[in-house]
Amino acid sequence: MAEQRLFTRNFVLCTVINFFFTMFFFMFFTGMSSFSMDVLGADSTLAGLTASIFIAGDLISRLIFGGRLDTIGKKRIAVGFLFAGTLLSFQYNFADSVTEVIILRFAHGLTYGAMASAVSAIVAEALPLHRRGEGMGYFTLSFSLGSAIGPFLCMYLQDSGTYADIFNIGVASSLLALVFALFLEDDGREPAETRSKGSFFEPSALPMSLIAFVFYLSYSGVLSFISPYGEAIGLHTYAVYFFVVLSAATLICRLFLSRIYDSKGENVALIPMFVMFIVGMAIFSTTGNGWMLLAAAFLMGFNVAQLNSVGQAVLVREAPKKRIAAAISMFSVFLDLAYAVGPVANGQLIGDFGYRTNYQIMLVLAIVSLVMYLVLHGMKHRSAESDGKQGV
Repeated sequence: MAEQRLFTRNFVLCTVINFFFTMFFFMFFTGMSSFSMDVLGADSTLAGLTASIFIAGDLISRLIFGGRLDTIGKKRIAVGFLFAGTLLSFQYNFADSVTEVIILRFAHGLTYGAMASAVSAIVAEALPLHRRGEGMGYFTLSFSLGSAIGPFLCMYLQDSGTYADIFNIGVASSLLALVFALFLEDDGREPAETRSKGSFFEPSALPMSLIAFVFYLSYSGVLSFISPYGEAIGLHTYAVYFFVVLSAATLICRLFLSRIYDSKGENVALIPMFVMFIVGMAIFSTTGNGWMLLAAAFLMGFNVAQLNSVGQAVLVREAPKKRIAAAISMFSVFLDLAYAVGPVANGQLIGDFGYRTNYQIMLVLAIVSLVMYLVLHGMKHRSAESDGKQGV
């Protein structure tokens, strides 16, 4: 019975930590392009860079530390880099040029990547074998809440407050995450036997990582340019609530759909969600109606949540036990790479073709991600439910 327990001390602490740094991440990621254009006078391409350069730092950090989490210690990495990130958070109020913001965002991303990898690995390795889908669903519920509250606060404060308010709330979020990280228990795992060049790359994680890259590349443009897009199509009032509705869908997904993977397998858990996202993106890229914009948000939210949690559960199932941390880190690197490339690519496409054409291109990418899932993974796992029952 003890092996089936989900809500351990580390699980609860990591879930709370994940909420605070997710809220911080999405507040800044959503607001940075607008801050760069409104306050610093940047064009759309450079504004996209100020958002995505954070992910470049994040990506480099995951590449460096992803295969070394067990060697250095997950708690040590989480606490150390949260402390450094909190110090950097104070500096946003003093940045007064695009160059300063880019340097600060890159450095901040370096701290975020290692910390997030450590927290995710602590949770993934602690989950009972036959409740991993359910466990990752509960854990990533904190992601849903953070990704709802963060963008909403950002867009609300853009209208009724100041960017300083956004930055100060970000500092508080980072500080709270640090305080909770201090109470994590070290898992006491043995150090890795080697620090070879292959320590980061985990072959079993490659298919799901590639699928996640293409899918979240499609979604990244929505995340980083929803505020100016809402203004451009005359729906800014509705756009403020876009992420609230989207996150309501992710909340439903985490609470009621996370167990589908454990009982039915990943195909049943993911394929309908891909289809819903594609329909939502089609509406998002063409609508001029506020309620339809919010309907698109609701449809899109399910796979934004499901692919992350189910993808990680699949990796934990398929990776060798000693390579779970590396597999999770590799998946996160590809996801972060999508968020690094996406804002710059979307900014360039928006500058060249406009918002609607850009999002129609992102719609095509969403369709490609579904095809990739079917070819690289889905067709090979049609018997996932029966396989899972044999393993019980």
